[in-house]
Parts: sequence; structure tokens; C-alpha cells
Amino acid sequence: MVLDKLYQQLVLDHNRAPRNFGPLSGATHAARGHDALCGDDILVELVVEEDRIARAGFSGEACAITKASASMLTEWLAGRSRAEFEQAFARFEQMLANPDTPPCPDLGDINELQAVSDFPARVRNALLPWKTVLRALGGVMGEP
Repeated sequence: MVLDKLYQQLVLDHNRAPRNFGPLSGATHAARGHDALCGDDILVELVVEEDRIARAGFSGEACAITKASASMLTEWLAGRSRAEFEQAFARFEQMLANPDTPPCPDLGDINELQAVSDFPARVRNALLPWKTVLRALGGVMGEP
């Protein structure tokens, strides 16, 4: 099963060396995502300029699926509008709910997370960073 190996490699790579991990300097938007069932607790920070997400980052403690999803998502987000993110989020949820959903070329490596759909208990882990970004886009960070 080549897909299983690719999925495992991709998740392990993003878990071991997450992209955009750590505090994000100049963040304008932020939200915390928490999953009480498994203990995932992440902070997503965004730099939003006009109607575009210029940069994205995350930090916290999370399982491999959540961390890989956050890592891939923060890479993908740079330069995207809120509308583009919301459309991608709907597509990603659809992919996780239905393994027969064809890959979305615009999502790149994120498509590999569709393998999570075979493990319904882990779908919430893959969705946590996405839901957290959506919450972050709904609010602006207060002054320090």
C-alpha cells in the first residue's frame, strides 16, 4: 500500500519537523484550539494584511495528526484570502467525511490527510487546526 506509506511518511515528517512552529512575530489574529479527549492544545497565530493571510504559525502540544495538519495548513495559508480558506476548509471536511472524494489539486500535500478518514476517531485531530484558524480569523488580537 504505497498511499499508506506516503501518508505515514508525510505525517511523520511534519510531526518531527513541523513547519511554521513557534511564536509568530507580529501576529494580528490568534485562537487556541483544544481537544479535551486527547489533550491536543494548540495556538494558531496569523498575520492578516488587508484581506490576505500573509503568514501563519502554530505552537503547543498535539498528537502527530494534529501537528502534521497544522504544519501543512500553515504552509498552505500564506497569501490566501479568508474566502479561499473557507472553501478549502469545506473541501477538506468533505474529504475526511467521504474517502471517495477526489483530491483537490489546490490543497497539495494536504490531500494526503484524507487517509485519516479511515480512522473516524482521528478526524477531529486533523480538523482541529482548521477550526482554530477559522476562530482566529473571526477575531483580532488585543493589544499586549
